[in-house]
Amino acid sequence: MTAAVRLALPLLAAGSALAACGGGSPSLGQQVQSWGGSTGFSGTLRQLRADLRRVGAVSADDAGQRRTVCDVLVTDALADNEQLPTPDGALTTLLARAYGTAAASGRACFGGSPLAQAQSDARTALTQLVQAEARYDALASSLGGAS
Repeated sequence: MTAAVRLALPLLAAGSALAACGGGSPSLGQQVQSWGGSTGFSGTLRQLRADLRRVGAVSADDAGQRRTVCDVLVTDALADNEQLPTPDGALTTLLARAYGTAAASGRACFGGSPLAQAQSDARTALTQLVQAEARYDALASSLGGAS
């Protein structure tokens, strides 16, 4: 056996062992799951949904409550946007759209625009979050991983 073959055999065996253990690059699904865990994505979704629902339930007669609820929505939507990008371009686009719509809803509400418009935008943002979450779930599930 030549010296080159003797050196190559352990490397070949190590490479085979790594491949058998899944030691290669993480799949897109694994990357998305890792991103979701490191950013607290599920908590982010819960909080933003709650903010959007509060905008939907706020009274036009209580200006102080309206400003507080709407300011919190803008703050949370902008903070959530800071967690982007995700490992998946389509998920990033969906989330950026939802976060942008949520922030616009909060700004309109806070700025004194008609409450009906802010509430309509909040419902749109909720729908967009559902779309983004469906993409996340498809990628992060054991069946997902490819785009």
